[in-house]
Amino acid sequence: MSDTTLTITKRKAASTRENQRLRKQDVIPGVLYGQGREPLPFQIERVKLRSAMMGEAGRNAILSLVIDGEDKPVNAILKAMEIDRVRDRVTHIDLIAISMTEKITARVPVHLVGEAEGIKLDGGMIEHSLHEILVIALPGAMPTEIVVDITELRIAHSIHVRDLTAGTGYEFAGDPDAVVCSCVVTRAALSEATTEGEEGAEGEVALVGESDGAEEASGDDSSGDDSGE
Repeated sequence: MSDTTLTITKRKAASTRENQRLRKQDVIPGVLYGQGREPLPFQIERVKLRSAMMGEAGRNAILSLVIDGEDKPVNAILKAMEIDRVRDRVTHIDLIAISMTEKITARVPVHLVGEAEGIKLDGGMIEHSLHEILVIALPGAMPTEIVVDITELRIAHSIHVRDLTAGTGYEFAGDPDAVVCSCVVTRAALSEATTEGEEGAEGEVALVGESDGAEEASGDDSSGDDSGE
C-alpha cells in the first residue's frame, strides 16, 4: 500500500436532504470509524477523493487523514463506498482508522499474466472468476495486486487460491478452493469438433453401406452360379 494525504472536514450528522445538498456541490459525506474512537461524520470534495483513489494502490491506499481540529494525522483505509449506479458517482464513503503495527484484511485485485497453453495449442479461452483476493497483512506490507501467471494453464484446468504463493509479509484469507481462473473450450472450437464428429459419422455410415452392397452383390453372383450348375 502507498500513503496518500487526504484532508477531511468534520460535519454534524446530517439528514438525507442535507447530504443531497452536499452532493450537488460535489462534496461527499462520509463517516470515520475504528481504533476506539466515536464514529466521526465528515465531508470531502469529490475531486480530492478521486485523486486519492487514482494512485497505484487504488482503493487500498493508506490514507493519512488530516482532520480539522486534530493535531495528528490519522491513518485510515476505505471500508465501504456507496455508488449511484445510474450516474456512476460516489455518494457516500466509510473509512476505518488503522494502526500501522496491526494486521488488517483487505481485498486485493488479481492480475493475470501470460498466454495459456490451452489458448495457444487448443484455441481455448480464459474465464476469470475471482477478481479480488482477501489478503491479511500489516498495512505497509499489503500488496497492490496479486499477479497470477497462467502460462501453463491447459484446457479444462483451473487455478485455485490454494495454488498461489503468497509474497513476503502477507497471507491469503478466505476459501482456498475458490477458483481464480479456468481455461475452457470456446463455442467455436466446440462447434467445430461437433461438426467434424458428425462428418466422420456420416462417412462411416457410407462405408458400411458400400460394404453391405458389396456383400449383397457377392451373394447374388453366388446364387447365379448355383443355378447355372
